[in-house]
Order: sequence, then C-alpha cells, then structure tokens
Amino acid sequence: MKIFALIPKNFNLSKKLTTLMLTIFLGGIIVSSVIYYNILLGNARNELSTQSNVLISTMDSVRKYNQDKVNPLLEKQSEEKILLESIPSYAVRGVFDILINSYKDIYGKYHYKDAMINPTNPKDKATDEEIKIIKKLSQQDKLAGQNQNIDQGFLVINGEKIFYTARPLKITQSNCLNCHISLNNSPKSLQIYYEQNKYGANQGFGWELNKIIGTKIIYVPADQIYKITNQNFLIILGIFTGIFAMTIFLATLWLKQYVVQPLNRITEVAEAVSLGDMDVQFNKHSNDEIGRLADAFMRMKTSLEITLKKLVKQRDRSHDEPS
Repeated sequence: MKIFALIPKNFNLSKKLTTLMLTIFLGGIIVSSVIYYNILLGNARNELSTQSNVLISTMDSVRKYNQDKVNPLLEKQSEEKILLESIPSYAVRGVFDILINSYKDIYGKYHYKDAMINPTNPKDKATDEEIKIIKKLSQQDKLAGQNQNIDQGFLVINGEKIFYTARPLKITQSNCLNCHISLNNSPKSLQIYYEQNKYGANQGFGWELNKIIGTKIIYVPADQIYKITNQNFLIILGIFTGIFAMTIFLATLWLKQYVVQPLNRITEVAEAVSLGDMDVQFNKHSNDEIGRLADAFMRMKTSLEITLKKLVKQRDRSHDEPS
C-alpha cells in the first residue's frame, strides 16, 4: 500500500510502528473531523430551527389571545380610537421585544417579523426575498393542506449571512377581516389613520379567508450556527484526540514490550551465537508468533551446537589417527 511506502526504510521497527500509527491517527482525525463537523453543523441548524419554531408558536399564542380575548373587550373603544395594543401584530412585536431583552444571552440576536405582501403597517412590508418565501409557502400549503408548512434556509441581508425559519401567515378567522376587506368597511378609527396619510391608500385591504397573506419569520445570524458548532466541535475533538492519543500510546507501549523488545533480544542472541557464544539463552515469554520464532531460533541454535560438536569430534578423531 502507498501509505507504507511513505515510511522511511532506514527506520527501525519501533519507529516504523510509531510513524504508521501516527499517520493513521492524523488521517483518522482529519476524516472524522470533517464528517463530525458537518453533523454538528446540521444539529446546530436543527437546534436553532427548533428554537425559532417554539418562538413562532409562542407569538401565535399571543396573537390568538389578542384576537379571542382582548379584541372583543375593546371593540367599542376601537370604533372611536384605534388601540395599537389591540392589534395582534403590534402585540406580537411588543411581546417579542420584551422576550429578547429579558433573555439577551439566548435570544439577543433573534429578529421576528410578520412579513406581508400587502400589510397595513409599512414596517411589515415583505422584501423581495420574503415575497419568494411567501410564494413558496403558498405552494406548499396547496400541497400539504392542513399540515404545518415550514421553510428554512440562508439569506444574505446587507452583506450578512442570515439563517431564517418561516411559517405561513394565514387568515383562518373571519373576524380578522373586519379591518381588512375594504377601507369603507373598516372601523372609523382606522379610516382616520388613512385620512391622516399615516397609512397608504388601499394598503392592508383585500385580504381573503384561508389565504396566505404573509409569513411569520425569525432571522438569526448564521454565525450563531457556527458558534454553537465550533463550541461542540472543540469539545468533541478534544475528547476524540485524547482517546486516540491514549490508544496509540498504549498500543505502541504494548508493541515495544511484546514485539520490538523480544525481536531485539532474538537479534542480540543471534549476533552472540554468530560470534561463537553458545551459552547465551533466550527466555520465551509468549506462545504467539514471536514465541514460535524464539522456539525455532533456539532449535536452530541447538542443531548448530550438535553439528559443531560433531565437527569437533571428527576433527579430534582425525588428529588421533596415525598418518
């Protein structure tokens, strides 16, 4: 294999084993890091998506409470003077601002918007990118029916990469249309706002029941995803590296003790025998391949001793015979 060819041939066995294990270690760290980083990136994205969906559901609860509980109590007052606090989208923005200010460490960089194609409040006007999201959710709504539609992904806003989670803003209650069918049918208090040019002509009218008019969208800077990913990655990488390093250390220690050292001892004995020292011994420590190699070497040493003794006897016998 090519990986073995990278190991210098002049290295002793111990260095070769250490180099091989370090190469495997580094390769394993690199490959596993790339794979695991992408897994963590996906998990971080899912985590932010889950948080965003919880927040959107919370805002939906505020919206519903405002529509079902607050608006009926303020119906008469709203005819005379429009109460911004009674408008669901206004209440939602107020509650969300309180939430992110109270929990800045968690939600400080989150941004919520009721993005609409034809809103009453110009602040809710959807951008071109948000209009694309609304159209996508509308298509999903036709296919999915009553199932919850969710769209998420990345956008670049003012040069900053943003992760968004969006759900459709759909008119499901007829009382929501009281102010949004036409200007003439809207409350007098709302008509005054149009007369004072606080809202544009025909702005926020023509809504239809069971039609998607916008999207409830939460934006989070993409660096939040990378921040969560990097934090988790460094922890896992540290643990993974520690386990790998300990494994290599123990494996190298074991190889030195049970492979390298016995082989070195066999080499020493062989060199001693080659120099004529037949008294040197090798102690067998195992029954594995190294142990069998030691047995074979000792048998060869014994055979060599017997052969040498025979040669010595023959030489002595030849010297004793008369010439």
